[in-house]
Amino acid sequence: MSREPRILSASAQPSDDSAADMVASTLTAIESQFGEEQGWDLPPRLFALRLQPHGVMVDFIPETLWNPAGINPADALGHHAKALPPVPSLLAPGEALKNSVFAVGFMFEGWSKPKNVELPRELRTLRNSGARVLHLLPGRQEVRIVHAVDLNQRTFHMVRIRGGQPRLSVAGRKDALETEGTIPDALGRFVHAFRTDPHPVQQIRHPAPAPQMED
Repeated sequence: MSREPRILSASAQPSDDSAADMVASTLTAIESQFGEEQGWDLPPRLFALRLQPHGVMVDFIPETLWNPAGINPADALGHHAKALPPVPSLLAPGEALKNSVFAVGFMFEGWSKPKNVELPRELRTLRNSGARVLHLLPGRQEVRIVHAVDLNQRTFHMVRIRGGQPRLSVAGRKDALETEGTIPDALGRFVHAFRTDPHPVQQIRHPAPAPQMED
């Protein structure tokens, strides 16, 4: 992975939400150019999106900076997120400003369970104990996933089953997938830390608690 910024042109079918369209089209380009075109069995990539006059700057953050120990990537993101303030339950809407980070994303590969496949009892037991089990499932599907959260905490979720076409889900739109878990929660904290609005706290009805720092 490279920290060298890449400029992507963000174009998509217009809707009544240009900010979401910009994030969605950029994620589509990232998954296509830095995912599908480069092939599979690639390392996970953490990135930030910045608004530029001629497109969107994608800043890929080297894995050695956020996961030097080489642990499970989701656990690494969660570890860093715990050192940041939680996202307030209510936020004043923010706008993407020139040169500011307006979304943070994460692209990675993993396994998924086909809808018509049930987990065997022994795998359900392992899962209930907190273990990751999909890589042990017969008939599992290899997938590439792109999660992203914008400065207003809107979630974006793209999935491509290996050999198939990508499916993009945007929170608040028709048939949007529910996204929760360590990765989207961590991305939400990361992008919230990047917000450039100098007065967001004054418009928050329920302020966030004090940051919980780890030794």
